[in-house]
Amino acid sequence: MSSARVRLIASVPGRHTGLNKTKWGHLKLRKLLHQHGPSSDDVSSKWPVIGQFSSIGSLGNDKDRWLCAEWLQSLATCSGNMMSRPALHLLFPTVDNVRQSLEGYPAGGSLPYSSKTAVKQPYLTSFFCSWKSRSCGRSRASPHIKTYTRISPDWSHVAWFLMTSANLSKAAWGTLEKNGQQLMIRSYEIGVLFLPKDQDPDSKYFHVKGKEQNKEISSSFNVQLPFDVPPSPYSKGENPWMWDVRYSTPDCHGRIWSPS
Repeated sequence: MSSARVRLIASVPGRHTGLNKTKWGHLKLRKLLHQHGPSSDDVSSKWPVIGQFSSIGSLGNDKDRWLCAEWLQSLATCSGNMMSRPALHLLFPTVDNVRQSLEGYPAGGSLPYSSKTAVKQPYLTSFFCSWKSRSCGRSRASPHIKTYTRISPDWSHVAWFLMTSANLSKAAWGTLEKNGQQLMIRSYEIGVLFLPKDQDPDSKYFHVKGKEQNKEISSSFNVQLPFDVPPSPYSKGENPWMWDVRYSTPDCHGRIWSPS
């Protein structure tokens, strides 16, 4: 695998301490971005983070305990520097996304987010964006892919791109315990991190395919994001899909959703 120009980011269950603490989960991503990621001279705090996933775990009742603290700090890290908190956009299908998908409501069976969990973390609503993928012709294809990226304010360049099995959960990414002395992970995950410098030592960014290129920013490689940018925040009346809630409005196949 020596010719592979990506970096592995995996998660292994356990309580990891010492040198093992930064081998897994979001701390492995933090370490790689600190060592090999974009420079803070090139990527400012105005570059938002986008997370896109198919399942959401219990993140706690305060966004500043995990989501916008240790986790976002890892994703906001730049080479040789820890960044201030950037904007965060979380892409997760709305009820209408599922209702109007190719499979209709049954697609929601692969999008496990429960109302019991959602009621404990209402702050997530302010970060949620709907699933749209017109650029790939996949807006009606219910997503099961998991991707995370850091993107420029004009949506034309990305500083890095991660494709992984890790959904938005402490179990997958890990959570710090004992005043940061150990990282506790509950599940096995694996992903690949694409960094511009690994593709071309002189490249600072990837260019987002389909977006007009900023002439002030050089980029040698295109990346096809699986979703449209800019992200579309939930509008008034839109809600995240929850698989344990009954939906009586018929889907595109005339079915209702009545979980047992």
